[in-house]
Amino acid sequence: MKLSDIIKAYIEEHNYSMRTFANICGISTSQMSNMARGINSQGEKSIPRPDMLKKLAAGMGIGYSELISAMNDNALIVVSENGDELAPVKQALIDKILIATPEQLEKIQSIINLVMP
Repeated sequence: MKLSDIIKAYIEEHNYSMRTFANICGISTSQMSNMARGINSQGEKSIPRPDMLKKLAAGMGIGYSELISAMNDNALIVVSENGDELAPVKQALIDKILIATPEQLEKIQSIINLVMP
């Protein structure tokens, strides 16, 4: 299930406004709105960072892994942040790869093959 669908269903089921649910989760209304639309603040398709997903899960009263599991149908890939200072960079790369066109994927693969033969 898409994260946007999970958010919309939860809001509807609990008769919350977007603002109320964002407050419960401890995030801004604009961040919640973007997650509900599956985009980032620049309007690009994106998967939220793990810290945002953790806040969302807490606001829903479920565990982080339970939220990830519910999203698993959408082939979600989330980089663990456990002491990995490059986690945000890795996540940003994965987010871009997930929305890349076939032509872009070919170019990415070529670059990877050059750097990591």
